Amino acid sequence: MDAPDYVLEGERVALGPLRTDLADSYRRWVHDLDVRSGILTVGVYALEAEEAWVQETIAKCGGASPEIAAFTIYDLSDAIPVGTASLMAIDWRLGRATFGIAVGERRGKGLGTDATRLTLDWAFNILGLQNVMLTVLPTNTAAIRAYEKAGFKRIGARRAAVVVQGRRSDELLMDAVPDEFESPVLAARR
Repeated sequence: MDAPDYVLEGERVALGPLRTDLADSYRRWVHDLDVRSGILTVGVYALEAEEAWVQETIAKCGGASPEIAAFTIYDLSDAIPVGTASLMAIDWRLGRATFGIAVGERRGKGLGTDATRLTLDWAFNILGLQNVMLTVLPTNTAAIRAYEKAGFKRIGARRAAVVVQGRRSDELLMDAVPDEFESPVLAARR
């Protein structure tokens, strides 16, 4: 495995670009039942499909107006990749994006909270976005706590909007805006 290429370091984690050599790790994380229940995926992904997804996503991350900002999350204690975080559906005209995260290793240790803060820092202070939204299941209380610690606020719910393990469920809507966000890294560098 190649040495990590960090683009932003926080207290406990660093963010780096997606890597093709980590496609099997990304795939394994999505197949983990705990991760799967939080990201609502029902597909089973062969390594070739995950490699293709990584290549397509990397291509969408480049240029002056990327469609996506996708990161590998690394635990700074040992530089091990533990998950991914992304800003998706970036709308440059409206200054907004949708956030998603999958912590595949070492859940429950605060790494997801730190990665979420860093991703918001990137959104507001590098990309200049004005609103980042996410959806989360109301039963995913650990994620909701992490999102709130990182700077997201609850803004509502879509009732019976998703199917989880064959049953209808609500999904909570949360968002973050730069005026209510305390930058952990980038504001100090301005």
